[in-house]
Amino acid sequence: MGHGRDIDNRLRADPDNYTLPTHHLMLESNSEFLDVVNCSSNTNSFGISLGGAACYYLQHHRPDIIKRTVLVSPAILCCVDKGLVNGIREGTNNFCCFESRHDVKLLMRDLSTGRDDYTREKWDPVPQFFLESVYRQSKKGAPAGHFRALLLNLLANTDSPFSAMKDVDADSHRLVMWPEKDRIINYEEGKRFFEVSSSGGDFASKSSNTEFELITDCGHIFHSDGRGILDIIKPRVRDYLLDFIQDDM
Repeated sequence: MGHGRDIDNRLRADPDNYTLPTHHLMLESNSEFLDVVNCSSNTNSFGISLGGAACYYLQHHRPDIIKRTVLVSPAILCCVDKGLVNGIREGTNNFCCFESRHDVKLLMRDLSTGRDDYTREKWDPVPQFFLESVYRQSKKGAPAGHFRALLLNLLANTDSPFSAMKDVDADSHRLVMWPEKDRIINYEEGKRFFEVSSSGGDFASKSSNTEFELITDCGHIFHSDGRGILDIIKPRVRDYLLDFIQDDM
């Protein structure tokens, strides 16, 4: 909600009656979708970033359908980088709310490995022509100010369970994968949320049903060697879901 066809079907079609989505509304719409498409009671789900948060809460809300999830740096509110949150609220970081081509360049840098001093002065993970394409498409995709309003609304509309500081669904079966240098969703906060301890490169979660894995030298989307995160995690995600299918056959 608030993206893609939803903008055309609701916002552009009836702007006077359009309401920005809240966490509860997004959860209920996804839950309704599962019923509309007749998902079986043995369904897997995958989500990255905001999609990861949606999958996390959806599994908690619909355990009758969602049996196992793969969450990649899920944007659970308390795990979102505090500098990013403050920047969005103060208007100093136009995250996905591009007002200039330079904003697109900064976002792509933030999606990569970044620098410890957070100066955002580093190599650009994508070519210039791609930045231009993203900027032009953003001007066509939604009315000016829409995504900033959407983000501020999601940051403001937080109550239980969305304001939880620790895992509210510890019994669920899931694989959690987190980029080591994620500047969008904080890796250390993710470990705290899922109550994960580490020793000698191995990770152990307080929940025996949660497998937590680190993606080394990788940002939210881009690895330091230029690869995209989806290419990196594909083999592990495939193995995890196939193991689950074999166990239940």
